[in-house]
Amino acid sequence: MGLLITKPPKVTTATIATRAGVSPATVSRVVNQPDIVKEETYQKIISAMEELGCQIQHKASMPALSLYKEEPSALKPDAERTSPVSGQSPDRSQKNLIVVNLPSLANPFYDPILKGVQASVSRHGYHLLISEGHLNVNTIDSFIRLLLDNHVIGLITLNRIETPIFERLTKVTTVVACCEYNHEVDIPYVTIDDVSAAKNAVEHLISLGKRKIALVNGPIQYKYARGRMEGYLLALKNAGIAPDNNYILHLPDIDFDLAISAATALLSLDNPPDAFFAISDVYAYAILRACHLSGKRVPEDVAVVGFDDLDQSRITIPSLSSVSQPKTQLGFMAGEILVETILSPGIPPKKIVLDTNLIIRESSAK
Repeated sequence: MGLLITKPPKVTTATIATRAGVSPATVSRVVNQPDIVKEETYQKIISAMEELGCQIQHKASMPALSLYKEEPSALKPDAERTSPVSGQSPDRSQKNLIVVNLPSLANPFYDPILKGVQASVSRHGYHLLISEGHLNVNTIDSFIRLLLDNHVIGLITLNRIETPIFERLTKVTTVVACCEYNHEVDIPYVTIDDVSAAKNAVEHLISLGKRKIALVNGPIQYKYARGRMEGYLLALKNAGIAPDNNYILHLPDIDFDLAISAATALLSLDNPPDAFFAISDVYAYAILRACHLSGKRVPEDVAVVGFDDLDQSRITIPSLSSVSQPKTQLGFMAGEILVETILSPGIPPKKIVLDTNLIIRESSAK
């Protein structure tokens, strides 16, 4: 079922959405996937269109059309365009595609999250596409074309996204944030409490008698990096330990080699740290390697705690203490929330915070 629409030049999805009291994404679904929209919502939007002067003809055999958007260039699909997600020419008859956008496939943290998303969306009959890369002013136009060309009805993002970019995405499709989210945009998300998790990890190091605790952090523009630094500083403050800026590092990427260099530099100080809290297990593995190369015993000389509890953490020598977050559950719940929001677009956005656990192993054992 589709809609053939003739519109006045200045009528937009936002105009229709305001008149109908729904989101622009819901208006787009009435045009592109009317079969998944509740009858009450469908009729409300159709009435708003008619009030605004849109001439509507219903044609059951007509393929879905993209409604006019703020980005006209995004509505001109290339006949032979290849999807950068799937690597194949898109099937324009598909209306059950969901995209996951993440910063990098090289980070093993995302693997179980993707498995969780896949388990969720497949049981509801949807297909999953994976998009790697950051969404910003330089990439958003092509990404929106990708969503429109492939008739994507839902997006799960694990990226840090600026507010204007997020707002453009929500006009095109249903969006759910996983792990990273933007508090300025009122959309569903599932995440963890980074502050509390980091605080618990650092308090564990303090309980071992460690006082010179280094923080190896990621890019500070990310929510997780800001939250984990806040938890680190809060634990130090509560223990009466003054933070030493020489022990706080912000690396530009989750990179093993970069972290080895950074940890080696800290261990070479005249007054080196006696413990490390790493906001990623990838960093923590590098710290263990740097300790070995520097002749430092773990945990006697230097205790180490990571974050994510990746599978490799159990087999490193020594095995790595790490904050375990429910990675597969994060992905599964993001998928469930997305499907629920697609099928019931009027529901309030769900915002879920999952618990974490500190897994103590040899790298910080008493």
